[in-house]
Amino acid sequence: MYEKGEACGYTAIFRRMLDHPRIAVHLGVDYFDVADRINPRQLVVYTGPIDHFFGYAWRTVDFAREVREVADYQGAAVINYADAEVPYTRVHEFRHLHPERAHAEARTTIYREYSRFAGRSDEPYYPINTAADRAMLASYHAMTASRPNVIFGGRLGSYKYLDMHQAIGAALKTFEHEVEPFFVREGMHPRDAAARREVLSPLPA
Repeated sequence: MYEKGEACGYTAIFRRMLDHPRIAVHLGVDYFDVADRINPRQLVVYTGPIDHFFGYAWRTVDFAREVREVADYQGAAVINYADAEVPYTRVHEFRHLHPERAHAEARTTIYREYSRFAGRSDEPYYPINTAADRAMLASYHAMTASRPNVIFGGRLGSYKYLDMHQAIGAALKTFEHEVEPFFVREGMHPRDAAARREVLSPLPA
């Protein structure tokens, strides 16, 4: 099995995507601090945690770093541990991500990954996929009907575990099945940039 990543990393991809005179990037802005300033006809693609909208739950992970005095600790970049008696969920050994590199020292760094319920200040990683959580998510999806200008997407917004290729595929499908229909509902051609100006306009100062 072979995998290939972007030559310059994902940061370069998004920099190129955002490098456009009609795109403004505002960092450190919480959606809920400006939500009341958004025109109902403005399109919002919300990729933040859906629990911030509806009180949903997530799991997060803690990473414990260890340096081992061996050239090769586990023989693979990632090994998952599903046994209930093992307190961590996986072990990462990053030197295996680049087997072409020579390592002079017989020493390697590993990270053990511990999963737990996420608090409000934690970074959410994984959805909780129990029957009760799925039922609650379905009720939240019904509530989104009251926000027709908001499209929920991404891992956090859709409450799904997505690998990067799945996230990119989901974004393309979201544009086709939700973004373009939004413009049609607003009575404009989805590729008419001038007509879209109002629904894509920046926040008022």
